[in-house]
Amino acid sequence: MTSKEQTTEALIQKIAVEPPSKESYGGWWILLFPILTVCGILGILSLYPRTASRIHLPTLFPDFLWIVLVGFSSFWFLYQLRFPEESFSKTSRLPIFLGLLWIFYSGCSYVWDLILDREIGTHFGLCSMILFLSSLLLAGSGIYAFRKGRPGNLALGAGVLTVFSLALANFCLKFVCRDQSSYHILFSHGLPSFVLFFMGILLFKKIIKW
Repeated sequence: MTSKEQTTEALIQKIAVEPPSKESYGGWWILLFPILTVCGILGILSLYPRTASRIHLPTLFPDFLWIVLVGFSSFWFLYQLRFPEESFSKTSRLPIFLGLLWIFYSGCSYVWDLILDREIGTHFGLCSMILFLSSLLLAGSGIYAFRKGRPGNLALGAGVLTVFSLALANFCLKFVCRDQSSYHILFSHGLPSFVLFFMGILLFKKIIKW
């Protein structure tokens, strides 16, 4: 039996066992509520005098808006990938490509600053560790999307779930990280996200395998 035939057979078996219902759209709010709550808390703390020195509203352009785009696209496709029939759509890979494109942009920005001989800082900080811990915590809302579903492509589901959690982690990090130099963005945000992406696929692939 060819690999394609095995994949098709596995998909048919997943649908036959217990096809998930697409009528349960109440899960949207359960997924969005913790995300909106975190955003609201960060926004309020950025305006409060005692915490404004540590938490600030990030500038929108360019990478913050791109992170938001990656987050929304991964959220949408993550919700769709609960259903086996959506698991092999080529468009479902879009969040992964968008996330990798952001890392590529970070690398290009750093190289461009080197070419123009601009002053580049060497601050690394704890952002990579914060990304690791917060992405694990924020992945919970994404895992919930798979709880009642039966994803037919575990690798793709795990990849989009990892992008979703990393996009949320980078989104929150923008409120507390004031160093927006190309060096710091690439080596403390971009490259750690790239490494965590592959680690997340291996981890989440086992978690969502039920």
